[in-house]
Amino acid sequence: MWSYDKILQYPIRIKNPNPAMATLIISQYGGPDGELGASLRYLSQRFTMITPEAIATLSDIGTEELAHLEMVGTMVY
Repeated sequence: MWSYDKILQYPIRIKNPNPAMATLIISQYGGPDGELGASLRYLSQRFTMITPEAIATLSDIGTEELAHLEMVGTMVY
């Protein structure tokens, strides 16, 4: 079971928007090597695993990648 608290670990203080940096960061959001692709790869690979430990490990890694996706999205938007 997951418990979600919408609290940022570190405060965000954006002084000046930086579109060039946002372009680089957004590629980590949905690009081919981004967090979404990584999470989907881990979560789909778990169906091919035989042992419960391997399934649990890939599930944990995949959901962690989704947390990274949320962080990247927060930075850009």
